[in-house]
Amino acid sequence: MRRQLLVLTLAAGFSPVTLPAQQRAALTNREIGDLTTLLVLEDHRRFDSLALGRMLRDTHPEVRRRAALSIGRIMDPAGRALLRTARRDRDTAVAATVVFATAQLYDSAAIGWLDSLLTNPRTPVGAAIEAARAFGLIRTPVTRTALLRFLAGAPENAPAPLVGEALLSVGRHPRGDFSPVVRWTRSRDVEVRWRATWALFRPRDPAMVATLLQLTSDPEAIVRNWAVRGLTWAQVDTARLDATAVRTRLYALLADPDRTVRTEALRALGTHPDSLSVTTVAERLKDPDAWASVSAGEALAAHRSLAGMTVPRLIAAASSGPSCATRAVALASINTLSPGDGYNAAIAMTRDTSIQCRSAAVTYLRGMGDRVRIALDSLRNDSATLVSTSARTAYSALFDSLAGRAGRGGRGGGGGGRGGRGAIETGKTDADYRRIVEQWIVPDYNGRARPRAEWVTSRGAIEIELYPGDSPIAVDNFVRMVNAGTIVGTDFSRVVPDFVDQQRGIVGALLQRDEVNRHRLTRANLSWASAGLDTGRPGYTLNHTVQPHNEGSFTSMGRVVGGMDVVDRIELGDRVLRTRMLPE
Repeated sequence: MRRQLLVLTLAAGFSPVTLPAQQRAALTNREIGDLTTLLVLEDHRRFDSLALGRMLRDTHPEVRRRAALSIGRIMDPAGRALLRTARRDRDTAVAATVVFATAQLYDSAAIGWLDSLLTNPRTPVGAAIEAARAFGLIRTPVTRTALLRFLAGAPENAPAPLVGEALLSVGRHPRGDFSPVVRWTRSRDVEVRWRATWALFRPRDPAMVATLLQLTSDPEAIVRNWAVRGLTWAQVDTARLDATAVRTRLYALLADPDRTVRTEALRALGTHPDSLSVTTVAERLKDPDAWASVSAGEALAAHRSLAGMTVPRLIAAASSGPSCATRAVALASINTLSPGDGYNAAIAMTRDTSIQCRSAAVTYLRGMGDRVRIALDSLRNDSATLVSTSARTAYSALFDSLAGRAGRGGRGGGGGGRGGRGAIETGKTDADYRRIVEQWIVPDYNGRARPRAEWVTSRGAIEIELYPGDSPIAVDNFVRMVNAGTIVGTDFSRVVPDFVDQQRGIVGALLQRDEVNRHRLTRANLSWASAGLDTGRPGYTLNHTVQPHNEGSFTSMGRVVGGMDVVDRIELGDRVLRTRMLPE
């Protein structure tokens, strides 16, 4: 009965599963002290083998669980040996967290053990799911083989969340024989089908293009969404499919009832180099839906051979496109195809009512040389700090270029992947950590309703539920900024259709410690942008779609529970107008 409960709960969203609050052992002052110690170790990325080992053997399961979680977050390789001592923990939540932490440490020596968890029907489903996820992080030929063997042999009535996680993990591996994945594209469960489709699309294997083409007729939009992404020109051409037939299907999908499918069909069609496809895409520059017009503008930059046909359309869009985002992306594409042709449009954009458009114009003009001195001079006193600062920077770069000093110095490269884990000055006292534990971790453990916040944006209201027990430091920081009004006025400076809305960095926001947890990066997820673990600071990001490829590297700190339609309508430059924490 308990395994059935776990399966049903996980099927709803692949979220962590714990016992109901009334069945959990109470947290006393001693346990709260241990949880505070663990939070300090996490936040300082300090590996204390004695303290962590002691708490990993504690009589209280929550102390053991959070000790395993801390080991995974600290990411010291010495933690692998400690986690091995906890593999036989009988508490299902602790067992699953031990597997999760093992994956965060990339312990390739644990592959055999993880394989045994994945294939043993007596493994608690939470631990089995984490084992499948681990293989998507460790990623070796052995893990790929193990996942395919599991997917080939699992019965049709295998737990859908477990099969789904295995599909996402195998999709993170390189190309190869994916026939065990294809069988799951015929599953009756849409949650399994879309994950199978994602797994076929993600490696960009031309051998799978024909199957993906068939899947664009699936009755569920989320399956069509992932299938159509595999119909790019490079994939179709390499697979030697009938390109005309594929494009005919893409034209049909431009009228799909689902907006995300239409967007991805437009993007795929935009990679095809024939004049009819390019003309069809260029027509979408006029589309009032920003997802369509922005996607069209980005796609046209790839077609240099047809620049004579596309640049005039891009100039028209940069001058009078339906949104700032459209005008900005059109100008960027002109800069790629024929830089000098965008001069007049850029000068006109310096007078645009949108700050983002004026900033895009500055970015374009800074590469134009002496002829734009007057334009930049007029912007250096712009009342918008973003524009005036950009103009001063552009003017300085222009001056250096004319003086023959360009190319000296430069910015260092950004971090990526899992790197960049330098020291962070937290500024917190022991009392601060104790307060965070008592204010966020303990109530969440006791089953108290999760805190919720409301953002009122230019497009409407968004309600966000936070994960205080799983990301307490991030939640504490978020609530502080909401209550102080610090987020108010922050604009969305990066909006990628059918991917993410990303805020500009919030004034005064500090570098943030990541608290990677067992919540997945789903549609509606709340996180913040970074160049790798422990390298980001808020503004926050809101996902339009799932991001399985980023699992293990970003903090899931909450989710949108109201106003997701608002999230999908947000455009470049939209702002947060009001914020508040909602009463329970």
